[in-house]
This record gives sequence, structure tokens and C-alpha cells, in this order.
Amino acid sequence: MIYRCPVGAPGECPTSATRGYCQVHMFQQLERYDPAEDTPPPSPPTPPAPATSPAPPTPAAAPPADVADREPGPGPVTRPASPARPAGPARQPVVRLALVIAGTLLPVRAESRRGGGGLAVGRDEPDCVAVPGLAALDQLSRHHARLRWIDGALHVEDLDSTNGTFVDGRRITIPTRVWPGVRLRFALDVDAQVVEIDEFGAPR
Repeated sequence: MIYRCPVGAPGECPTSATRGYCQVHMFQQLERYDPAEDTPPPSPPTPPAPATSPAPPTPAAAPPADVADREPGPGPVTRPASPARPAGPARQPVVRLALVIAGTLLPVRAESRRGGGGLAVGRDEPDCVAVPGLAALDQLSRHHARLRWIDGALHVEDLDSTNGTFVDGRRITIPTRVWPGVRLRFALDVDAQVVEIDEFGAPR
């Protein structure tokens, strides 16, 4: 058993094997002392550090501008933009016309690259065979008039008929342009009208 001074600093006062008074502090009674009390308790075990995911690789710094210009690094291959194609002329809509005579619809043939097309009017014209009673009208000339295309527009032309051809009530002597809604008259009372038809041949 060991006794020591309770007020002295460690190592300042001598210890004793018997209870008594401190030799340094004359009136201080020694107290029982266990050396094991000065041994610090063992520290608790340190828990293992939690597992952490590896840090992402640090991207390489971009080379200076002058180096990048001299030595371009590999990269995705890109195709140069193709030049824009010039817009072509807008396609004109196809206009289909017909002539209505005595309730019969006679389509006007479209103009071809070689010309032609149109429609012939007269008692002996094959284009008028479908018109009932037209062949018996003596006032109508055998080859009375024709509708033909001139520069993409439809015109009616009188073929030196006896009784003439009229556009909206006026007799014509030269090819005259006509369009849907125009009224024609061949001879004295053979009335006709220009109309527009669809792709199935029906009036619009």
C-alpha cells in the first residue's frame, strides 16, 4: 500500500508506505494511493473506415490554344454541312377544262410538249359525236371552231364559219382567251360554257 500527498504535484512530494504527514506540506496528511489509478484506460478500438467509391478520374487539362491549333486531338468525325439546294420553281397545279354543249361535257385535251390538245367544234368533228342532235344543225358549220392552247392558256378560234363564234355575246375574229365561267355561242343558238373539271372528269 502506498500513501502520497493529495495536494502536491506528481513527483513533488515523496510517497510513503505508512500513513503520516507530507514532508513538504507539513500539515497535510498523506492519503492512500493506488498506482493503477494513474494508468490511463485503454482507448476503444477505432472502427474501420467506411468503404468509399473510388474518386472519378480527373479530366486532363485542355492543351493551350496554340498547341491545340497545331496538334488537334482525336475526336468525332463530322461531315461538312451539305450546301442547301436552291429551291426550284413551284409546280403549277394542273387545270383541267371542258366545254359543256347541250348538256354534254366535252373535255378539252391537255397541251402536250409537241403542241396540239384542245377541242374541235363542228357538225363533222369527231370531238362532237357525243352531243345529241348536233350533226343535224345546218346552222353550225362542219368545222366551225376550235379551242386550243396558246402559251399555256386556252383560246377559242373561229374557223371562218358562216354564222360566227361568240364570246360573252361578242363575235370574235381572232383567237380569244377563255377560262372557266366564260359563255360561248356557236352559230345562232348553240350555247356552250367553259368549266373546270377534276381528275375524274366531273365539274368542280
